[in-house]
Amino acid sequence: MRIIPTQAESPVLRTMQLQGETYRYHVMIKPSGAQCNLDCSYCFYLHKQDMLHQPKTPRMAESMLELHIKQYIEAQTGDEIVFSWQGGEPTLMGLAFFERVVELQQKYKKPKQRIENDLQTNGTLL
Repeated sequence: MRIIPTQAESPVLRTMQLQGETYRYHVMIKPSGAQCNLDCSYCFYLHKQDMLHQPKTPRMAESMLELHIKQYIEAQTGDEIVFSWQGGEPTLMGLAFFERVVELQQKYKKPKQRIENDLQTNGTLL
């Protein structure tokens, strides 16, 4: 079993960097797991919630949040980075969670990088 570190320390990122190349990729983050406060008829995920063996109200740990943001920013060399927050329902994390997200993004962003966030909730991009 592979154990994922949950402290803010991460190993040095080792990627092959070619002069003048831009490295960008996109990840969808599920900070509230499958938890949702709606019961949409088209939802493919909600009925699978019990199969995931998660707590009733799963939440991304603060240390994992910081580690993810740090590594996601380190791995990209473009001038724009997009964080997509998905669920279940990511807004169940609350305003304080997303304020912390922005604070951590500002802490780790590189000079001249622009960071954007989007919410993908119930199959809709907001």
